[in-house]
Amino acid sequence: MAKQPKQIEKVKGDMTPMIDTTFLLLIFFILTLKFKILEGRLDAALPKDMGTNTSKVEEIEKVDVLLWVSDPGQLVDDVNPANNKANGLKVYQNRMVRYEVGTQVFRNIPDLERFLATVADKDETPVTIDPKKDIINLDVMLVLDAVIRQKFKKVSFSGTQENE
Repeated sequence: MAKQPKQIEKVKGDMTPMIDTTFLLLIFFILTLKFKILEGRLDAALPKDMGTNTSKVEEIEKVDVLLWVSDPGQLVDDVNPANNKANGLKVYQNRMVRYEVGTQVFRNIPDLERFLATVADKDETPVTIDPKKDIINLDVMLVLDAVIRQKFKKVSFSGTQENE
């Protein structure tokens, strides 16, 4: 009697547990991922006169613009000029901001911009905008616009809350 060949059962693999495991691993890695905070160009405060290279380094001229609130003004409803109705937004009226660059104090953006125009090397001179307490986004944007109009290339922001 001849041997009958065994019938081979076709086994179908169930993909559901593998897909579930893949998604669980994906979710795990996404939730445990720590993003590296890129802070752009950071000035290193390393000593220049120590180490293997003891050559003298030229000081780089830099411009630090500090923004202070002189008079906060009043927060009032913004009125649409077309129909004289409030549009739900609030604006400051009679707000006064002073801008300090070193020992110089400016009361308005045109004066600050005239000072920035006197800086010699705008490609290499870094500008830091440092808003202090109660400064709003509009104040910072006005200074940033003035810096950009003067064609500075290296602009950074600082957020110190000291001396308040």
